[in-house]
Formats: sequence, structure tokens, C-alpha cells
Amino acid sequence: MNQREIPKYLISRRYISALIALIVAFSSLYMVLYKPFSLAVWFGLDQVLNFSFTLLFYIAAIVVLILSRSLMYSLQDRVELTVVNYLWWIMGESLIISLIYTLITVNFFPLEGVSTPSLATHALMCVTCILLLPNVFVSFYAAYKAKCEEYDAISYQFQRLSEEYRLLELEKRNELIVAKIVGVDNKKESAPKMINFYDNSGVLRLTVNVDALYYLESEDNYITIYYKHNEKMHSYMLRCRTRSVERSLEGTCMVRCHRSFIVNINKIRVMGENRRMHFLTLDDEQVSPIPVSKSYYQSLLSSLNTSTAQPKDGVSVADGTES
Repeated sequence: MNQREIPKYLISRRYISALIALIVAFSSLYMVLYKPFSLAVWFGLDQVLNFSFTLLFYIAAIVVLILSRSLMYSLQDRVELTVVNYLWWIMGESLIISLIYTLITVNFFPLEGVSTPSLATHALMCVTCILLLPNVFVSFYAAYKAKCEEYDAISYQFQRLSEEYRLLELEKRNELIVAKIVGVDNKKESAPKMINFYDNSGVLRLTVNVDALYYLESEDNYITIYYKHNEKMHSYMLRCRTRSVERSLEGTCMVRCHRSFIVNINKIRVMGENRRMHFLTLDDEQVSPIPVSKSYYQSLLSSLNTSTAQPKDGVSVADGTES
């Protein structure tokens, strides 16, 4: 278990921001509750000196966390982030923040009879506790969300394969009947309708029927795949470079409409404009409007005009009226 890779969500920007906000909130509550039981806590809002250094320490701690997580984010493709590595990383953050606290305490709030090593050890224990609990909470939630995605993906794959097998058996029966009646083989080759998604390691993570695929949302080294299963919209987060996914989608109905979005043009219902910003409305109410940037507007229009598979209700452009 120690060599297992950490949940993919832990390194996404959204979860990093949520983690830092949770640490700030939890640390504030922790210090308020812990202050009466410790002489080494100088946090306060009543005196100018205490307030100034309280604010300074919090800013410094947040900067350390932001720089640390940004470094982790940038190294995720070169360093294997296992559970053990992640715990050591948290300890490193705790050490740096506790040293900042110790330096402020020794220089501006000295305590008689308390040695610097003892103060540093005490600060390290408190900071480790403050950082560890929010990290554990967010890690469990990230692991839970990743498992839910995996379960939904497996459920979708199983149902898709079962349906394909049923259709294949039905097709074979029909071919045999036609062959017996007409005396010829009526077998026809059909274009593949499946789209495969691989992670950075080249491992196949998800195969989606193009009819169920709606759009992709990219964020640097991550792609979130949105697809429909059992009349419900599901998402699957994939650790993969956007360019590699875009190359694999060439020649399909998936077209880039924004720096962060690739959309299935067969799912577009309305292309509208609001405050000089174009947007797409897909044929499912569960999907929020998707922005269209100016740099991709003309290429998207071209793809819509040349597409042979139009949405059932047609596509309206710019004025919001259906064609």
C-alpha cells in the first residue's frame, strides 16, 4: 500500500486550492482552542504586534504551501508520487513552517526557561498535526471520488460490452437468415464508433462510445471526460497531456472549441452569443453552457458545416434560433 500512487485528484489545482483553504480554516480553529493550554502560542488580534506577526506568519505559511504544491504539480510527470513520498512531502512542509514559527517566537516573543530545540520540536508537532488532519480528510475524499469514477467507468464498460455482444449476436443471426434466403453474404463493414483514452503511461483507462461522449475539459496535465451512462452524466478524470488526447481525436466528431474544451459536434443543439462571448448548448440539460473562444470559432463553424451527422433538432448559430 505504501508504494501505491496517491489519488489523482490530490494534484489537481482545484483540490490543491481546497486543501490550502481547509488548512487555513482548521489552523485558525486549532490555535483558538489550543492557545489557553500553551505558553508558546503568541497568536492574537488584540495587540498590534501580535496581530502583525499573526498575519505575517499566516501569509508565510500559505506561500510555503502554494510553492510546495506548485512544485509537486510540476514534478508529477517526473517523480512517482506514492503514499510514502506524499507523507514525506507533508513532513517537509511542516518542518519549514515550524521553523518560521520558531524564528518569530525566538526573536520577537522569547520565553524564559524554554530552549529553542524544545520550542522547535513543540512547533513541529503542532504544525504536523494541523497539516496532517486536513490532508487526511482531503486524501480520503479524493480517493473516494476516484473510486466512484472507476466504478462508473467499469459499469459503463460492462454494459457497453454486453450491448455490443448482444448486437453482434443479433447481426450474425440476421446475416445467416439473409444468406439462406438470398444466397449471398450481406456483411458490411462499419466505421469504428469507439474512442480510447490512454494516460501518460500509455495505459488504456477508458473506452467510450462516441454516441455517449459529450465533451472533454482540460487542465494542463489532466483531462476530464464527460459521458452519458444510464441517462446520467458521468465524469472521468484522466492524467494525460491535452495535446496527446487531441491528436488521438483527429478525424472524429470531437472538435476543440476553447483552450480548455473539446466538444462532440453531434451533441451541439445551440450556438449562441452573450455579451460578445459565444457559447454552446448541448442536447442534455445536465451540461452547462460551454464557452467558445474567438480563435476556435471559425474552425468550429467549419466542422459544423462539413459534418454529415447533424444533431436531431438542428443547430442554431449566434442568434439563438433553431434551424
